[in-house]
Amino acid sequence: MTAHPYCLAIAVNATALTRLLKEGDVGGYRDTHPWYVATDILAAARAQDTHLYVLLAAGSPLRLSHWAEIEDIEVHSIASTRETRIRMGRTGTVTPLFEELESVTLAPSEWQLERERREGLRVRRIHLEPHWLRPYAICETPAFLAALHSTTPPS
Repeated sequence: MTAHPYCLAIAVNATALTRLLKEGDVGGYRDTHPWYVATDILAAARAQDTHLYVLLAAGSPLRLSHWAEIEDIEVHSIASTRETRIRMGRTGTVTPLFEELESVTLAPSEWQLERERREGLRVRRIHLEPHWLRPYAICETPAFLAALHSTTPPS
């Protein structure tokens, strides 16, 4: 399996980050916002036999500190209340080169990708900023996550 071309990014406070990392392979995250599109992205990743990741940003100023593989996303609706639960598996620390939010770019729209492909427009990407992290941002998967799945033949 390889990394999905897109990943998610969220802001977490220090307490939540500590709890997520302490729980390890059974870590979870909850949000009161319904993550419907994220659920669709996870379904697409599964259909393509790829891994979907989430980048965790913490601190002040916000910096990317860790990543986790998303195992499941569930949106629950009870009466007028909605809750999203994200179950995370394998985790790791973000490479220092990618700790700055601006090292990651937001996912381009389908129209932008089509224009780049068909009209020969130069690639234009927007860097991640703190205000896009709530409830979550959809980003292009950074190279260091994609490299987790590259296999280099022994020399």
